[in-house]
Amino acid sequence: MIYFKSGRPGITRIFSILLVIAVLAVSSCKKEYVKYPYNEIEQFTIQDATGVSLKATILGNDIIVYYPPFQAVPDFITPQITVSDQAVVEPASGTKVAFKNSTTFKVKAQDGSVKTYTLKPMLNNPQPVFDVDPAIRVWSYVNLSGEYLVPDTSRTQLSLIDKNNKEIKISGASFTTFTATHLVANLPLSVDTGNYKIKLVTNGQAVIKGPFHIDIPYLILAIPENIKTVKRGQDLLITSADGSSKYYKNILDSKASVYNSADGKNYSFDITITDTGIRAHIPADFPLLNIQSINIFDKSGNSYGSVDRWGDGVQVTE
Repeated sequence: MIYFKSGRPGITRIFSILLVIAVLAVSSCKKEYVKYPYNEIEQFTIQDATGVSLKATILGNDIIVYYPPFQAVPDFITPQITVSDQAVVEPASGTKVAFKNSTTFKVKAQDGSVKTYTLKPMLNNPQPVFDVDPAIRVWSYVNLSGEYLVPDTSRTQLSLIDKNNKEIKISGASFTTFTATHLVANLPLSVDTGNYKIKLVTNGQAVIKGPFHIDIPYLILAIPENIKTVKRGQDLLITSADGSSKYYKNILDSKASVYNSADGKNYSFDITITDTGIRAHIPADFPLLNIQSINIFDKSGNSYGSVDRWGDGVQVTE
């Protein structure tokens, strides 16, 4: 008698083998899936003041933006940013951020790794070049001439720096002449005599020059119209309506002189300077002349101008 073995156990064994192979295949596929490790900024663009797109240079961890010269540099930008596939950037593309060196961007890859980038604005503005007219007086003005001055008071500022390094800003409203090559500004009334440095900031570029000496103001003096005569041995009052004579205290060698056209001589006399004016002491032996102009001198013999009463003058009497 011939016996046959059942085929069922063989089929079961084959099915089991196929199942193991399928499981291994699926397991193998899962192991091959790797999250993206890429965290690069691939493109970074902004718009300049005229609407032109500026593409940054990505160098290592720096985002270098070369900004055009002679444009107002913005305080904030809204960059358009492209990053690696599956990565995200913070702040996100299209977010308003400060246009300065401390601004950073973090790019996070799909695998969680992070790379930090720092913004590096490169301002292509040429450094201003200027000279200062050294003849500066109190209550007067400062005169600059040069190149690359941006004629816009929101982008160009002028300051004085005193001996204590205190900065005194000169208001743009006081700029009487303002071009790309010339700037004239009235000094604040509070500025006194002394040595000052001059600081010019134009379109983000700062230059400091000096020190320069701010000298005493020109004397604005007059003999009152109601004074027609002065006696020998008395004082002749010379007024200072603007208070300028106070700057001459302890500076002038207390002398003045009057020229006498009758004999062609100069006659000197003492003067006393106060905050309100000058008192000229007429000597007892002073010629009986008509004073029409008094010259005032410093101690080196240099004239600081004259006080005039042309026409009627002031008559010296006994």
